[in-house]
Amino acid sequence: MANLDSYEVSAPVRGICKQSAIWGKSGNTTQPLIYLQRPKWIKCDILWQRIVDGIRLDLPAGFKI
Repeated sequence: MANLDSYEVSAPVRGICKQSAIWGKSGNTTQPLIYLQRPKWIKCDILWQRIVDGIRLDLPAGFKI
């Protein structure tokens, strides 16, 4: 396990997954931390993107992945 250096919220990656995801970066390694499933009742792409862009993580110092 290694300390989490940073994270990034991304849109679905074609060919890898159909969901948005939060990717954790640790050194030279990038791993998915959380996959985000869009609820069926959110029909608007722009609204969903605003929700995804608004996600922030507050992890304790020294959090390891």
